[in-house]
Amino acid sequence: MLQRNTALSPSRLKMDSSVKQWLKQRQDLLVLYGQLCETNCLEPTNLELFCQTLVDYLSAGHFTVFEKVAERCECYKEVGIDTVMLEKITSTTDFALNFNDKYTEPDDFEHLLQDLSVLGEHLAHRMDWEDQILKPYLELFSKLH
Repeated sequence: MLQRNTALSPSRLKMDSSVKQWLKQRQDLLVLYGQLCETNCLEPTNLELFCQTLVDYLSAGHFTVFEKVAERCECYKEVGIDTVMLEKITSTTDFALNFNDKYTEPDDFEHLLQDLSVLGEHLAHRMDWEDQILKPYLELFSKLH
């Protein structure tokens, strides 16, 4: 049985809008990634939008979403955030930020498709780990509603 912190107000039991927005941003990032992987979409404006969305997604995850999930989960004694998964997620951030730095104002597109492929692998692992962190939060949310 879940034991709720009595200081938690009913209005805070709704899924945080920042989590919803971040999940939407993640979906948008995947769509942009798919478009970039198509050879006919290697345009600087598409790459710029992808890089901007990538950095926004990474930042929102680290500085907003994971804090909200940890805060919400800590209100319940049976649920906690998985710090090992959080460390794994953080390990993918450097590669993604290096990709952003390399392609924010690119002078060379020669390795873009190869770099996108490696970035895609990092993002796939990252999203699996994010899902593992979000799972208790989403289960908790569904039990409360």
